[in-house]
Amino acid sequence: MRGLFGAAVLLAMASLGASSARSQSQAQEKVKGAVEPNALPSSSGFAARLYKPATPDPTIPSKQDVSPHLVAPAGPQQDEVNRRDFEGNAGINAGKMLLRSLPSGAQIFINDLFVGQTPLLLSIAPGKYKIEMRGPRQELGHSVEIVVPKETHTTLLNLSQRYPASFAMH
Repeated sequence: MRGLFGAAVLLAMASLGASSARSQSQAQEKVKGAVEPNALPSSSGFAARLYKPATPDPTIPSKQDVSPHLVAPAGPQQDEVNRRDFEGNAGINAGKMLLRSLPSGAQIFINDLFVGQTPLLLSIAPGKYKIEMRGPRQELGHSVEIVVPKETHTTLLNLSQRYPASFAMH
């Protein structure tokens, strides 16, 4: 039984080799007969292609700009999604909340959801909200605010440093 199987495998390999040799010789004949517009004929029968550098398209970002290790975010930023969610649920009696901090540029979290940076004006449903702001140098500020229907509530938080900026040695 082994002998019959081995003979079948050898016969299949021989037929594949013969067909690939025929296709290679046919391809060589085609190359000899026809010269491509950007090719030079050579003595070996194969056409040598002329090097023609591709001009980059400025509208398409190059592969060098994209890192294979960093994943580009798909869709809007998380703060935009959270802000739209608050504004979408505001309703007809929505109040407005103006959020500011000292120093400016702090990250704002409303009910533990990131909504943007100060200063920020946000339409929001009336109610009680937990506000947290985090400054660029680890400053923190907390507050609980109540938003009244159809009014603008202004919140200004003086952010306190989590760690001292300097210390004195005694």
